[in-house]
Amino acid sequence: MNHTSTRRRRIRRTTGATIAVAAAATGLFGATATAEATSDLYVAVAVGQTNSQIPVRFAGGQSVGTDEQQAKSRALQACQNNGGNHCVLEAIAKDGCAAAAANDLGEAAGGSDPDRPTAETRALGALQSQQGARVVVAGCTTPQTAPPGISTPPKPGPTVSWDLIVGGLNAHITDRSGVAAQCTYTTDDYRRSFALPAGSSHDLEIVPAVPEFRNWNVMINCDNGTRTLATTFF
Repeated sequence: MNHTSTRRRRIRRTTGATIAVAAAATGLFGATATAEATSDLYVAVAVGQTNSQIPVRFAGGQSVGTDEQQAKSRALQACQNNGGNHCVLEAIAKDGCAAAAANDLGEAAGGSDPDRPTAETRALGALQSQQGARVVVAGCTTPQTAPPGISTPPKPGPTVSWDLIVGGLNAHITDRSGVAAQCTYTTDDYRRSFALPAGSSHDLEIVPAVPEFRNWNVMINCDNGTRTLATTFF
């Protein structure tokens, strides 16, 4: 009898120890999962010139990730992929937003803030000249939402300018939305689709084209919800 009682007590103690270890393990794994879920994120933005003549144009690239150095290198690579030359990292933010701005003179600058519009304003304000100042690329580690009761302003449509080339026109189209898109250029009986990288430009050669010496209404529609209506004399 005494032997049986002793065994029962040992079984109870062992069971209690098992439960305690299991609880500790659960708490440990739970803490690990929480730490992983709240890992810091970094957003990096880079820009590079696409031409050297004034007005100077820029291409941009951005990247978001948990590794700071990797975010930097991927932003530089994205800038190069979008057509930028000698891309430079302009801003990086941890758990926030980063923006890069440039002007027609070839100057670029960056800014960061938890709020994307403020990051963009800081980047623009860091430019010494505001001639043709514009945000080339911007991004955040988390989606930005407008406060209750305030609607999100629409993204600006691309800009477009034209140059005469042999046999027709070259339309220089620049994104201002910061979101890559597939766009369509339409005027009268002419229609052409093209890819427009975020914060970058695309040259659309319209050849052959015979001058009619009149105004042409041009519509540029993009699948990121932006559009531009412009007129050119040709």
